[in-house]
Amino acid sequence: MVNVREYLRKVKYVTISVIDEDGTPWAVPVAVQKYHDGRLEWFSKADTVHSKAISRNAAIAISAFTTKQDEQGEYGFYAKAVARKKLPLPTGLGLYEAEITEAWYNDERHNKKPIDKKEL
Repeated sequence: MVNVREYLRKVKYVTISVIDEDGTPWAVPVAVQKYHDGRLEWFSKADTVHSKAISRNAAIAISAFTTKQDEQGEYGFYAKAVARKKLPLPTGLGLYEAEITEAWYNDERHNKKPIDKKEL
């Protein structure tokens, strides 16, 4: 198994999923700025679908993956998290943070395995 902390420190992009104002699922890639102690941070414009959705409902899902060609090999990461705008910026951007509450990975046989919170 990949060291989860190291994997998340190296990951550059994740997909976050939210529920939009019509109740429809919405998934969007975001560029990870920082990972630390079970928390991911990214910048987003405050007027985007996902930013507005987070202001209404903090529950999100996160996914990231690498392929066999990647340095770390084939790996899938999935999580439930609680997101919030950590810091509004005068440019219309906000610094967002997601605290991971539950997480899983795919093993080499593509079986979903839980990740202990201590490993995050």
